[in-house]
This record gives sequence, C-alpha cells and structure tokens, in this order.
Amino acid sequence: MLLPSLQSLFNQARLWPTLWRARLAWYWRFEAREHLPFLAVIGLPILCIVGIVCFAYLYGTRVEPAQIEASQREVKRALRREGDLECLAQNIYFEARGEPLKGQYAVAEVTVNRTQAPNFPHTICAVVHEMRWDPVRHRPIADFSWTQLGGLSPDNGPAWKRAMDIATAVYDDMNDPVVPGALFYHATSVRPSWARTRTPLATIGNHVFYK
Repeated sequence: MLLPSLQSLFNQARLWPTLWRARLAWYWRFEAREHLPFLAVIGLPILCIVGIVCFAYLYGTRVEPAQIEASQREVKRALRREGDLECLAQNIYFEARGEPLKGQYAVAEVTVNRTQAPNFPHTICAVVHEMRWDPVRHRPIADFSWTQLGGLSPDNGPAWKRAMDIATAVYDDMNDPVVPGALFYHATSVRPSWARTRTPLATIGNHVFYK
C-alpha cells in the first residue's frame, strides 16, 4: 500500500511545475494585460523611489566627506575669528580705552601688524599675551602689562562695544591705517631704551608709535 501512494505523490510532484507554467502563461495572455495600467500606476512610483534612493546613496557617499570637511573648516575659522576679536578688543580696551579714537585704532593696528612680522607670534591672542625675558629685572614681563594683572574683565558698556567695533574694523582691514607698519608704542611719560633704535611714526594721545 505504501509504495503505490509514494508513486502517486511523486507523479503529482512532477506535474506541478508544468501546471504552474500553464497557469502563468494563461494569466499573462488573458488577464495580466488588462491590469497593465494598474500595475504601471503602482510600479512607476516604486521605480522612482528606488532610483532616488540609489542616486542619493551613491551621490551622498561621494560628496558627504567633502561637505563635512568644508563645514569643519568653516567652524574652525569662525571659532578662530571669535577668539581673535575677543583678544584684540581686550587689548584695545585695557591699553587705550581712555585714548582718542585714533589712538585706539593705532593700538589695534600694532597688535595685528605684529602677527605678520618676524620675531612675533602669528596669532592675535599669542601676540597679546606674549611674555619676554627682561635682563634688567631678571624675570619675564608682558609686552602689554595689563595681561600680568590677572582676573581683569571689561565692563559691558560703551567702551567695550567701541573696542569690539574697532577690533572688527582692523581685523577685517576695513579702515585706513592710522600708523602703517607700526610695531611698537610706549606712553609719553616714559622713554624706553629700545625707542632710540626705532623710527617714530606718530604721537597720538598719550602714546608714541614706532616702526
């Protein structure tokens, strides 16, 4: 009994592929064509979505690293600018907030000019906070003495706003130079030894400026 049953199942299994092929051929010939507009309406958006996803993936893979690098550079530039302006405005404020407007511009110009000169640091903040060895006092001293006082903070008033405006104008090269090429200055109340070796450019308020 078991053997004939197995033989019957085997014969049916052999016939299944033939029957399914016949059914598919009949469906395509008589029914599927009637549904072609419907299939096209459904299939076309699907094909479009698949194409967009593939394009976005391939294009994004190629462009995204460059966009990320450009964004990172932009962020670094913005942070560098913000720090530079803060240091420059502080130097203007603490060195010259009581001076005439031209004198404040001149202090800003000296600070920026030093970043482009040999023997000075090449960033605004490094110039403002530079320390040098004083052979007379036998200790390091700051080029701008206010930086050694510690804990100073500008008042958020008109003088600080003016210092920020001047810092921005000089940093972005939007003003005609007041003391072109100046790298040094000192108060009119003193006469440092180094002044004899420098070329004086102008006396503005209580400061003398030199190349």
